[in-house]
Amino acid sequence: MTSSQTNSVRLSKNIVPLLYDLELVALTDLTDFTFDGKVMITLEVLEKKLNSITCHSAEIKIDATEVKFEGNGSTVKAKSVTFDTKNETVTFQFEDELPEGKGVLAINKYTGVLNDKMRGFYRSKYMVGGKAKYMAVTQFEATDARRCLPCWDEPAAKSEFLVTLTVPKAETVISNMPALKGYPKPLGKDDLNIWKFAKTPCMSSYLLAFVVGEFDYIEAETEAAEFKDGKATGPVAIRVYAPKGTNMNQAEFSLDVAAKSLKYYTEFFEIGYPLPKLDLIAIPDFSSGAMENWGCVTYRTVCLLVDPKNTALKNKQYVAIVVAHELAHQWFGNLVTMDWWTELWLNEGFASWVEYIAVDKLFPQWKVWQSFVIDAHNPALGLDGLLTSHPIEVPVKHPSEIDEIFDAISYYKGASVIRMLANHLGLETFRKGLVVYLKYFAYKNATTIDLWKKLEVGGKLQKGDVASLMTNWTGKLGYPVISVEETKKGFEIKQKHFVASGDKGMDTVWQVPVAYELYNGEDIVDSKKMLLKTDSALIETETKYTAALFNKGSQAYCIVKYGPKLFGKITTAIKSGAVKDPVDRLGIQNDLMAIIKAGTDPDVNLKSYFELIKAYKQETEYIVWESLLSKLGSVSTLTKAIGLHEEFSKYMIDLLVPIATKLGWEAKEGEPPTDKMLRAQIIPLIGAHGHEPTVKKALSLFDKFYSENQFSEDFKGKPALAADFRSGVFRIAVKKLGKVAYDQLIEIYGKTKLQEEKVRILRSLGAADDEKLLAQTLNMALDFKKVRKQDLMYPVYGMISSEKGLRMTWNFLKKNWDTILKEFKGTAMINRMASVTRRFAKDKDYEDVQDFFEKNEHPGAERGV
Repeated sequence: MTSSQTNSVRLSKNIVPLLYDLELVALTDLTDFTFDGKVMITLEVLEKKLNSITCHSAEIKIDATEVKFEGNGSTVKAKSVTFDTKNETVTFQFEDELPEGKGVLAINKYTGVLNDKMRGFYRSKYMVGGKAKYMAVTQFEATDARRCLPCWDEPAAKSEFLVTLTVPKAETVISNMPALKGYPKPLGKDDLNIWKFAKTPCMSSYLLAFVVGEFDYIEAETEAAEFKDGKATGPVAIRVYAPKGTNMNQAEFSLDVAAKSLKYYTEFFEIGYPLPKLDLIAIPDFSSGAMENWGCVTYRTVCLLVDPKNTALKNKQYVAIVVAHELAHQWFGNLVTMDWWTELWLNEGFASWVEYIAVDKLFPQWKVWQSFVIDAHNPALGLDGLLTSHPIEVPVKHPSEIDEIFDAISYYKGASVIRMLANHLGLETFRKGLVVYLKYFAYKNATTIDLWKKLEVGGKLQKGDVASLMTNWTGKLGYPVISVEETKKGFEIKQKHFVASGDKGMDTVWQVPVAYELYNGEDIVDSKKMLLKTDSALIETETKYTAALFNKGSQAYCIVKYGPKLFGKITTAIKSGAVKDPVDRLGIQNDLMAIIKAGTDPDVNLKSYFELIKAYKQETEYIVWESLLSKLGSVSTLTKAIGLHEEFSKYMIDLLVPIATKLGWEAKEGEPPTDKMLRAQIIPLIGAHGHEPTVKKALSLFDKFYSENQFSEDFKGKPALAADFRSGVFRIAVKKLGKVAYDQLIEIYGKTKLQEEKVRILRSLGAADDEKLLAQTLNMALDFKKVRKQDLMYPVYGMISSEKGLRMTWNFLKKNWDTILKEFKGTAMINRMASVTRRFAKDKDYEDVQDFFEKNEHPGAERGV
């Protein structure tokens, strides 16, 4: 279902919510998994002669006898309650007209479901002392607050919230604000406590949060933040919570990152953190990576907890990025919120950009801005090259469409065009504009054009400059390919819409900030920037050069196609070591592969790519290899489909053994962190391609890891199998040893308490060659007593690296699609499952996929499919 096919279901603005006074009884030790609620909503009635109120509600039972409206000294009783399940609304029809002005909608009792769908107000299973327990958790973004309380569940309907919960005495309640003095209080003779929290700031309903369960925590305070005018703010109290019994040294890293990031953002935005405390909470069952609820940020366990001995460096970096991302939202999204979901990118694009600024500040040795190109910029280009992509700003009319835009476009294209704009304007000019924007719209809502205007004001730019530059970047799908040819006086550059399929694109002309460098031998002899505003331009130069590089640092959101002569020259420059920036070496081969896949130039093909790779024989940088191996992974998929994988494996071994030998299995003193990640990537890969010495070593390490119980929490020494190697080594073991290693991994999976280890194992089981083991893996994936629902994608993704596994997985998904819909409808999991079809490479598979999704519902994945 597309936007054009759907009628808008936004609520009328004739009533405005001002304050919710919410009371819930959440008895999480019961087995019926329901909760009772009561809510008093202070409203502003803006229209005369109203006798009904419509707001959002889903999966909630309300009796008309429990509803009344009080205002202007009178009380009006409800005579009926009508639910619209399709549009997730409830209408209260009253006996008389409602008085204009302020009043209170009193819903004295309603009942809801503490569901197991990881949305709304839901339950999450955890273990305390060997006993299974349930915590109650909220996940309201995008439109699931309505599953917990009747409300105006739209971003622009900001209001304040008072929250009171009654829960068992053994349990703690965490919410957006601190508990009021004197709370929790015991409730009579019952084994219950009442928790009452301070009033929240004015905020959107999707940011309301509360979590009920048994927790341990560690805490710290931020340092006082200092502004440029000499004023200071802070400190802020921060806690990291995890289910009771968790080894809390696993929370120390994220606590440190949170404390330092919060201080940095406070100074960067020149606005103090608006709340008196900040809590970060590890949740065992969580549909996404994390959720930025104001002051009460919830995380999937693997996105918050870091085990000093058993967490891979790449995972540790990811935790830092996720923590920084959610804390950025405390300003971008929470303090200033998009007006409607069309502007989701104002939340997610900005958080996905500024997270790298914070992490780079905290860990400069990680070189995260280089990683940005492979983790954000390039994935966005990959999706946005499809004609089925969507603009950053996409019209959203119905809640069913919202999940679809939580994708690489909103997050990564959004972040990439922001990075491009910030580089073009200069970071400090850009930052000043952000400060003006955040201060002006604090506790309010904003649109994209609001941002452009405030950037111009804050940066002291010409009126309309930013808007004219950015309009097509946010309002149109896709991006340009910049073609560069030599002329007698310099270069001719042209732009046109790049389409990954090779089909004709649109006539969009973007304003592209193009940075370029000229080389003479190994020296940079010229470096300039220009703004390409038309479909073509001439660049004149009198500088003598041997090679030219365009889109320096992959700063512009585009790809570059060099003419044959220029391409030969830049290839030579890479081989000679003249192209010093790893991001530039990465970008050249990335752009070439995109052009090859499009198939628009018969002279640019896979042979061209393999010729280019020869220039990378001395490459030592992790991010370049990461990108190269990603592209070669696409080739690997193709060779499996056409029966040439054995020859391809020989090629890969010849290519990678020299760098693997140089790196070795053991870390070297003083080496950069990126070498650690490169080692963990290269060495298991050559083992996967059949390099016997590597396979032998991997199996030896796996045997020691298993036989000596080195995965146990009780193991005190240094594990023989380093965390960085485990994913790759587990897959080698399963592939080579079959059922023996498979059963051993299942045993480790059952015994380990570390969620990161469980994920590694789930990803590895699909490496088996035995069809019975592959079938066992798929059946296990949907057995939610063995695999948490949130983790379904890990065994599925682990299956599709082989042709056999891919076909078994697709057949399994088709057979079980109704079950998947039942369990995950309304979550991102539907899109994750549908995405496995991207691995197919044959026309008959395309037809099968198309036929299946034409006949079967796939909400939240329409654009992806």
